[in-house]
Amino acid sequence: MNCNNYRNVYGYDYHTTTEWRYNSEQEITAAEEQRELAQRLTLEADRLFGQTKDSVMKNKLDVDHRSKVKVKDIEYKCREIEKQKYDLDEEIRLLLGYQVRIENANKLLVGDALDVIAECLKLRNGRQSIDLVFDDVEKELLRERELILGINDQLEDLQDKVVLQIRKLRAFVYNLAVDLRCKKNALQIEEHNENLNENTVELSILNNKNIFKPATISTTEWDRFTLDIISAANKVLVDGRPIRAFFDKCLNKMFNDLVGQSDAINLAFRLRVEEYLEVIEKLNKQRDETVKNVEEVEETIEKLKNTIGDREAYLALAHTRLSNRTRREGVELCRDELELRLHEEVVQLEHDVQSLQNMMAESVVCRRRLKQSIARIGVQLQVKQNSLHIDNELCAKQRKRINYRAF
Repeated sequence: MNCNNYRNVYGYDYHTTTEWRYNSEQEITAAEEQRELAQRLTLEADRLFGQTKDSVMKNKLDVDHRSKVKVKDIEYKCREIEKQKYDLDEEIRLLLGYQVRIENANKLLVGDALDVIAECLKLRNGRQSIDLVFDDVEKELLRERELILGINDQLEDLQDKVVLQIRKLRAFVYNLAVDLRCKKNALQIEEHNENLNENTVELSILNNKNIFKPATISTTEWDRFTLDIISAANKVLVDGRPIRAFFDKCLNKMFNDLVGQSDAINLAFRLRVEEYLEVIEKLNKQRDETVKNVEEVEETIEKLKNTIGDREAYLALAHTRLSNRTRREGVELCRDELELRLHEEVVQLEHDVQSLQNMMAESVVCRRRLKQSIARIGVQLQVKQNSLHIDNELCAKQRKRINYRAF
């Protein structure tokens, strides 16, 4: 009988025996798989329990070790910061002492040296004509004035450097103090964390998802931060220490520079006076020789006048002969050798007279120029003697007023 017939009789859907056996086997297989899965989960859980326990202990030991290393690192950096800060404070104390010394030295600079220089420059402006020259004396006087002003500027610049150095050092002292405060705070936090364990904290903290902000500064940046501040502070400290050594030598150098420049000015004055005397001697000699040349040129002019007169007489004679020969008559009025020779003589005499007249004109011009040279030499002698008086007497008197002294 087919199973479908039973459905028609009773109104139910019947399964076959094969389907029943297959379903039973499937249920048994599924249960067995679930049982095996449960056994595997139990074993995996046991393994995970041991693994997490080992991991927790390992992590705790590693964290504790790293915490101790961090604490020692912070303590070391704190000691370095305190040492650098002490050095900076000591340097600031020394610089404040130098600042007072610079202020006192700045008030004891030069006496009336600037007035003497100004007076010498004023006197030398009384030089005349070409002698009003920018010579070595003028250069040395201006260099001395610049040196005196420069010494004052040096002291002021040194003062500014000291003040700037103090400001730089104080800025680093402030930065080191801030860094030291931050590191001591971090040290307290790390030391507090070392005393914590799993039994001293509340689990409710896990419910707060925003309990901390992730750190954005890397370990390298943290390690370099303090090192960079200390290195920069030490560089400023080392670079600034020569200021104190420079100040100890500054006043002696200033005095030596002023004395050396004064000697250079005296030498320049002496050489300039020697140049004036040499030029005056040459001008006197040149004037005497020029006067002799004028006399010689005047004699030459007189000789040229006489020679021209003679040549003009011969020229008049030749012209007369030629004029007389024009009165010949007939065939006698011929161009014979005598005619040609007379014409040649006229040409030669006219050339000679013209050459002599040109020479006399040049001699007259030369005589005028020589006399002008004599006049110019006379003016130059007055100019040079005036300059000699200014440099050798007036300025020399002023220079005696200068009395440099060590500060």
